[in-house]
Amino acid sequence: MILKACTDVGLDAKLGRRTVALNAWMEDRLVNVYPNEPGYQDTTITSPAVQYQTPVPLALPDALQGQQWAFVTLEASAFDEMPDWEIDFGEGFPLSLVDLTGDRAIPGVIVFSPRAFPLAAWMSGLELGFLKYTTGRTPRLILETGGNDAWVLADVVSEATQTEAARFEAAKQAAQGVHFLAVQSDPNSETFAGFWLLQELNLA
Repeated sequence: MILKACTDVGLDAKLGRRTVALNAWMEDRLVNVYPNEPGYQDTTITSPAVQYQTPVPLALPDALQGQQWAFVTLEASAFDEMPDWEIDFGEGFPLSLVDLTGDRAIPGVIVFSPRAFPLAAWMSGLELGFLKYTTGRTPRLILETGGNDAWVLADVVSEATQTEAARFEAAKQAAQGVHFLAVQSDPNSETFAGFWLLQELNLA
């Protein structure tokens, strides 16, 4: 139905989870519009219409493995200057969509690689969704993409890094799921091969 509607108005539809504006619009209507409609039933709203299966993460191609990576944090106000940053591949959205302003901490991950440009170019074709730290036998930093795909960005091996990863997840939740992924050639670089502002959305 969605594909047909898009086709009828000349739009290309593709599977993805970068639906920040649409999600904010729907959340607003769930709170401020639908409850005022005749026949409204909140049980219908709380029943998930779509069930997502947990994807099995794939390994990144060997040629695109990052040599280093780090957890970092920026204040929300810093993203006001994002249009002026030198970024080869990337995407963002106004943080005003999710009411994040001022000194609110936005967590992120920077991947450093001598092949930063090819890595960022490859990522730009994936329809990035969000980053997620998963625990288990092998704690990992997972990059979810497309409609239901996932990639292992890094194994989180040391106890100290696992603590950082847990803090990243906590900061992400405190920022309504907003976080970022950046790709640079080295820690001293002042430009970005890739930079994406992301939000983990509850679409279930």
